Amino acid sequence: MFLILILAGVYMFVAIFIDYSRIAAFKVQTERMTHAAIRSVMSAYDTSLREYGLFAYGDTSGDALMAKVLNDSVKPSSVKDGFPILDIQWDTTSLHMERELGRYDIFNRQIQEDMKYRAPVDFAIEVINRFKPMSEEMKEAAHTVDLLKKLQKLYDKREQLLDEAIANQVDSAEKVKKLPDLIMKPPGQSIYEEMLESAPETAAEAAARYSDYLNKKQADEGLPFNQQQYILELGRYRTGVNQIVTGISMTIQPALQVHQTKLAEAQAKIEEARGINEEMKRVIAEGENRSENASYDSVGSSTLPGTSPTSTGSGNEAKSTRSLASELVREDALFDRLKSRVISQNTDFSNVRKDSLELNNQLRNVTGMSGVPIKPAVRQASQTAERYMNSFIRAGTANLITQSKQELENGRGSDAQRKENDKQSERKLKEIKRLFSKIENGNAGSMQAFKQLEEYYEANIALNESSSVRAEMTGIDGDPYDSGGNAMKGMDHLFGGMSGLLDQLGDELFQNEYALAYFNSMDFGQLFSWTEGSGNADDVFKLENQELEYIIYGFHNPSGNIASAYAEIFGMRLAIRTAEGLAENSKLGNPLLVLSAAILYGIIHAIEDMMKLAKDGSVELSKYIKVKLTYKDHLRLFLLMHSNNERKMSRMLALIRMNTGVNPDEKQTYASGQIRSSIKLWFLPGIVRSIGAAMGSADQVQDGRFYIERKADYSY
Repeated sequence: MFLILILAGVYMFVAIFIDYSRIAAFKVQTERMTHAAIRSVMSAYDTSLREYGLFAYGDTSGDALMAKVLNDSVKPSSVKDGFPILDIQWDTTSLHMERELGRYDIFNRQIQEDMKYRAPVDFAIEVINRFKPMSEEMKEAAHTVDLLKKLQKLYDKREQLLDEAIANQVDSAEKVKKLPDLIMKPPGQSIYEEMLESAPETAAEAAARYSDYLNKKQADEGLPFNQQQYILELGRYRTGVNQIVTGISMTIQPALQVHQTKLAEAQAKIEEARGINEEMKRVIAEGENRSENASYDSVGSSTLPGTSPTSTGSGNEAKSTRSLASELVREDALFDRLKSRVISQNTDFSNVRKDSLELNNQLRNVTGMSGVPIKPAVRQASQTAERYMNSFIRAGTANLITQSKQELENGRGSDAQRKENDKQSERKLKEIKRLFSKIENGNAGSMQAFKQLEEYYEANIALNESSSVRAEMTGIDGDPYDSGGNAMKGMDHLFGGMSGLLDQLGDELFQNEYALAYFNSMDFGQLFSWTEGSGNADDVFKLENQELEYIIYGFHNPSGNIASAYAEIFGMRLAIRTAEGLAENSKLGNPLLVLSAAILYGIIHAIEDMMKLAKDGSVELSKYIKVKLTYKDHLRLFLLMHSNNERKMSRMLALIRMNTGVNPDEKQTYASGQIRSSIKLWFLPGIVRSIGAAMGSADQVQDGRFYIERKADYSY
């Protein structure tokens, strides 16, 4: 009995450890098989998406594939009379798929996995190292163009207001121009007594014949009508005097209205011009601190692997031109002098009007009264009118309007040449705008494909609960200064994008390089041939030839993306060439003349660059940096300038759906599987159940079998 008790204890102890050993092996094997089953399920990825470096589950039934893998794993051994230590049975299985590829976070993560080694290297070598040598030059050029463009608008507005003020003075003076001839012609002569031989044409003639008129009037007074000798002469005199009175009145009254309105406007325009002059001072003061310059400095001071090309240009010329901006500001005393001359004109006209009205009163009395002091009235009115004529109408050094014009012209030494440059620039811009307009209204043969693409795009936007924004066309401005300014703003955005990616290699870098790696772009030479009339529009504008342009701009029509790319390439070339133009024309002196000449230089050479890019396939970065840029290199830069990451991802996903026929919005990238399995316990199921309950295990024992649940997750 004692031996039996000892053997029974040993047996129980050994039996428990045998079952627990089997349970441990069972758990390990089940864990492995669960992970193997999930991996096997996820191995059935969609091969079409793999062409774009992406992984998502295909169309195979995951549950069936999982069941097959598990069942194959527990098939009986082929060894005869083998003893199965683990008789594993699969109880229940479940498979849950989620995380659609079309969601931004999933798509972005897969892009990062695909591009994590290649993107930073390509970006550093092909973008940063090329533009690093010209960062200082472009910074100073953009700063100078930005400041001078603002000043040019203010300068022209100020000078226009001053010209309009002087024009108001001239218009007012013109209304008085005929008055001296009605008073005394020629002026300044003595008034001698004359006989009534003809009707008087001036007030001086009326005064000279006044005595003779009175004598003949007295001679005829009291005589019968048929005996009056001087009736015709007296009638002519009265008629002449009446015409003179009417002429003076008809001159003075309109002149009064014009002087009251025009000269008041002139003073207001001078004050407005003074305000613009103060605005120019403020712009110059604030222009010294430009926040965008930090991006250029960041790129210029970056330390990256590889060798950057050397540049023989610098920003000193542009900086020197900018330093002359203060010369465009007018002295404050000028506005005071101009205004005082307007006030003087108003005062002098008031005197002219007063003396002329007094003369008219005397003229009205001469035909009916004797002893009228007409001669002093004529001399006074003539002297006042002559003073006005000499001050505001007649040529000479005493002319106050001429003095104002001369003072204004002294500050416009280069305006004529500048305006000639502007005319040439406008003509050149019209040439490029004609080509742009032709591209903008290009072939609509692929419209159906773009409509389908738009549906896919909107569906992905809705999936990500994002908002769709209407694409805005990038155009070419007809104003040379606006065109040059917009081109420089584009360079601000470009260097800002480079600087941002240098600070942190974020999602945008990977997305941009992914787009360049997997999507097609247009043949720029083919576009140029079409604009020349020798290409096929269907080849130029079809969707598959402008995928990259669509990702950048997002137009759902055949011409919008290509036209925008064309406009931005021209803008970029214009910015670089304008920077060169600032250096080439810096010796012209006047900053606005330098700016206009630089923009003309930029437009001419940018047009040449567009033709060279089309014919040769590449163009040098600048005159000073002999690095070749292809059409696709320009698109890489525009991806940086258009930093709308979410919409770019939706456009890429829409193109992938269009090209593969596979909808990423419905393709899952994450699988979660759960399996319940069991083995039969050989010895003491009750003890195992009790120990499991005491230790808080979730494992179960039912009908002599030990059950466990295992879960495995897998993500592409």
